[in-house]
Amino acid sequence: MILKGILAAMLNNGAKEDAQKVLDALQIKSGDTVADIGSGGGFFTFEFASRAGENGRVYAVDTDTAFLKRIKRIAEKQNIGNIETVVGAPDGCPLPQESCDLIFLRNAFHHIKNPGDYMKSLRDSLKPGGRIRGNRLGKKPSRALHGRALYRFGRYTENHGRSRLLTPHLP
Repeated sequence: MILKGILAAMLNNGAKEDAQKVLDALQIKSGDTVADIGSGGGFFTFEFASRAGENGRVYAVDTDTAFLKRIKRIAEKQNIGNIETVVGAPDGCPLPQESCDLIFLRNAFHHIKNPGDYMKSLRDSLKPGGRIRGNRLGKKPSRALHGRALYRFGRYTENHGRSRLLTPHLP
């Protein structure tokens, strides 16, 4: 558990790069429902919860239950009641149908085994007019892998999405 805490802190530090620009670009409003896919250490989850306010909801979605337990523990400790943790599935995202105003992915798409099915499940979770957004993947040694993942992300959102779904590179 200590190692997961250290990893979560490292993920959160990485998420802070250009975070304010990303958050502003997402235009989250009070009352919005947001899904944070690949929530990891929870940096964006807590930022989204603050912006969505008490009438909004944030789904922290991750396949790693240790990260989700950590997010839940912090939310309870800080009395943040609008965060719900959801264990992610490799073949689709288990969110309620037409529940999200915004679905956000950060450094998560390259972990998805079947992007077509996954994007369909995300699309089904969007409210009419909802958006899927993913931010830039940063300057990492594995940039080639991330570049291919972004290309696939764009391709699958075009083929499986609704209206204006994708801004592949937020600030």
